[in-house]
Amino acid sequence: MTLDPLDKKLISILNRNGRENNSDIARELSISEGTVRNRIKKLTDSGILKVSGLLNPDTVPEKQLVFLGVKIAVSKDLRNLAEKISVLEGVQAAYITTGRYDIIVEVWLNVKYGLIQFLSETLASIDGITSTESFLIMKSYNKWISQEEE
Repeated sequence: MTLDPLDKKLISILNRNGRENNSDIARELSISEGTVRNRIKKLTDSGILKVSGLLNPDTVPEKQLVFLGVKIAVSKDLRNLAEKISVLEGVQAAYITTGRYDIIVEVWLNVKYGLIQFLSETLASIDGITSTESFLIMKSYNKWISQEEE
């Protein structure tokens, strides 16, 4: 699916305020409320758009945002391993990258023992990873994450 100018404007409005009601969006875009509703449904059903509540990670002192650089053994397993990592508990995202690491993983963990548990138990359950390097985020700017129920 290709985004047209109306889709892009709609997404821009939702980026500004994900709770904006359809009638206000329709008025701003000079279209019907039904068109807004149908466009949002089409965009979400196709996997292009996801509207959710996001959290500023700096406001949760018992949690830590961590980036992990991951090297893998065999390049042909790259997509498969990135997919497996992306669904692990605590993982916000997994990125296939160029450069020093094959995969960069963004993880939201408990401050006390969360990282060691993730590395030694959760991530260690996936075969094909040869090494990792951890980057603890001390302060974030303009970063919002999704918080799963615990």
